[in-house]
Amino acid sequence: MMTQSDYVRLPSPGGASGPQVSRAATAAALTLASAAETWTTSGVSLSLTDLTGTLSASSDEATWVLTVYMSAFAISVALSHRLSVRFGNRRYLGVCAALYALSSIGCALSPGLAVFLFFRAIEGFAGGVFLVRAFVFFTQQFEPSVRAKPLIGYAIVYFFLGRFLSPIVCGWLADIASWRMLFVLPSMLMLVAAVLFSRYSADHWMEEDAGEPLDYAGIMFLVFGAACLQTVLSRGEVDGWFESSALLAITLAGIGGNVLFVLWQLSPRNQYPLLDLFVFRHATARAAAVLGFLIGVLLAGSLYVIPQYLRSIETHSALQTGVLLSIGGTAAVLVLCGFRPVVLLFAKIGGGGVLLFSLFVEIASQLLFAHYLTPDTPDRFLWLPLALNGVFIALSVPTLGIVAFANIENDQASNARAMYYGCRQFGASIGVTCAAVLIDRRMSLHSSRLLDAFANRDSSILGTAAVMTDRALAGAIRRQSSVLSYADVFYAMTVVAVVTLFFVPLLPPVAYASGEPAVEPSPSQSLGATG
Repeated sequence: MMTQSDYVRLPSPGGASGPQVSRAATAAALTLASAAETWTTSGVSLSLTDLTGTLSASSDEATWVLTVYMSAFAISVALSHRLSVRFGNRRYLGVCAALYALSSIGCALSPGLAVFLFFRAIEGFAGGVFLVRAFVFFTQQFEPSVRAKPLIGYAIVYFFLGRFLSPIVCGWLADIASWRMLFVLPSMLMLVAAVLFSRYSADHWMEEDAGEPLDYAGIMFLVFGAACLQTVLSRGEVDGWFESSALLAITLAGIGGNVLFVLWQLSPRNQYPLLDLFVFRHATARAAAVLGFLIGVLLAGSLYVIPQYLRSIETHSALQTGVLLSIGGTAAVLVLCGFRPVVLLFAKIGGGGVLLFSLFVEIASQLLFAHYLTPDTPDRFLWLPLALNGVFIALSVPTLGIVAFANIENDQASNARAMYYGCRQFGASIGVTCAAVLIDRRMSLHSSRLLDAFANRDSSILGTAAVMTDRALAGAIRRQSSVLSYADVFYAMTVVAVVTLFFVPLLPPVAYASGEPAVEPSPSQSLGATG
């Protein structure tokens, strides 16, 4: 266990600023960059309907906008530990911030879907570094006794911009101007962050050997495996999944690439592995990876399912949807502002207990969504489930971050967090894909059942008169099928939350005798998924 004297204060390269100024400026830059990344993620999710319409993309292709970003984000997270050591945080974070700003401008100016996806992939790779490096920074540069205050400040700004302000502003911009405008503020924030990183940040936050060579073979296996699986996730529903021999071959190639990556990381011949996978020998690390994946799947609900339900079923405008989504952000910010009661909750029931409580909150949220789901549900009926979803995110993600790394030494924090957030981001990508597939498949099933009911003259199921024109019948069936399909997705999310409950006891109890725990809050994106 590290003592206070073990925390290294490495000054910025210029030497003009002291360690305290360097630390404060780096914290500010990480906060701005993380907030900008989650702003973009939230805005794109909200504006998905407008975006795909402008780019002439189908509903199936709409999910690519999210999954391509998430896959690139996950790759970036996995590479973040080794690249930060090799190139130094100052250059690494500065270049990524500038690259994110440029790729955001490219997204805004994209004339078609293919160009947009290209820039989204670059944006995801650049944006994947900030969340994980922020948590590593706070762990390695702040003693546990003082770590809570800067982390809470970081989290409040993160949630305020990404979960509260972003939906409102991006929805307003999409309605009065264009979805392309949502990329303006993130680009500006990222450029400011790039300047702060380059001017003030230290190359290394702990004593590290920057001369270790990169694991190029590991990078190749990782990128190849992820690219293959991303292709399958993107084209699966369009091409019939494994009915397509090409997709089957790509799937096998992707599995092979990931297997080779794991074997190479564990091989004694690999003296400088990209990731130290031996950490999974510990039960805590394995449990954290599984829970991180499942939490990522649940976070996909707020990232994709809820905004699409509000836009397609409730037929709200972008601004109306943004205002409703901000309810969840408001609840999350209030939870973080009322941090003292959360600390007391930790002291009484432990981190596992808080995580269980948050999962029960999520179960209630998803069941309420499914219960109130109709083609014209009043907005006031959605306030409670939206607020509960925000409470779940504000409690579950930071709590799991605390418990998952309770027994990890600071010199292993960078490697361990890269693996954990990679698992969570992969879960979010799978969650979005599965939700989109489930909606499509259940719509077909419900449509056929409603047609059968109409053929039997049971028109009351459709809520229409006995005599209908073909056009009116098709519209009523399509709308009611969509409602039932989204309800099925919310029930499926409930099942995932219930399954997650059974893995929580695998985590070790984390007790805090005095003071505040080193809370490490993180939104979805990360959904990013937020995470």
